[in-house]
Amino acid sequence: MLFDLLDKCRELNPSSGGVYATADLSVLLDRQHPSRLAEAIRTLIREGLVLRVRRGLYVDRLNGYKPEIVGQRWIAPSYLSTESALDRHGLCETGIAASTYVTSRLILSHEHARRGLEGHQFIYRHLARHLFFGYRSVDGLWLAEPEKAVIDFLYYHYRKQVSAVVPEDIDFSAIDPRRYRRSLAAFRQIGFAEYALGWLRKRGGHP
Repeated sequence: MLFDLLDKCRELNPSSGGVYATADLSVLLDRQHPSRLAEAIRTLIREGLVLRVRRGLYVDRLNGYKPEIVGQRWIAPSYLSTESALDRHGLCETGIAASTYVTSRLILSHEHARRGLEGHQFIYRHLARHLFFGYRSVDGLWLAEPEKAVIDFLYYHYRKQVSAVVPEDIDFSAIDPRRYRRSLAAFRQIGFAEYALGWLRKRGGHP
């Protein structure tokens, strides 16, 4: 069973990012019965082939895994945004190692907003469900579009959430003003809209 799984994991790894739900392992192992599947998963963990992240979520220890995919699936739905997305889009060099996600799931406390796995740190910020948009899939990762990443960041900054980055660090000149305004309109908050548009005018030179 183990050798068969190795081959199947290698095939699935590029598309899954090395991150598997219980249902994925059920297909890989051809174990539909819950007790047989649980036994097989325990064997894989014991042999060091997979690592349990949380209940129902595992990573491929043998072939490796993409930490950003782990973070995305640890608390779902979520997409990579704010400081992390700004860095990826080249809008701001943050120097921040942790990956920051926006999620529509309610986060009850500061402790619940952070996760860690093998030195990788994941931070989650709540956003209302009607504002959960403005991202696209990049190699399996849901990544905020540049304009939405900026607006998400400014939204939390406006609400006094602490960050090592400040709006002055962001390159607003690379922002599409029409997309920016279209995304901003969905927030339906006059005070925040004035705040975010102020930064676009001041730093991006847009009227």
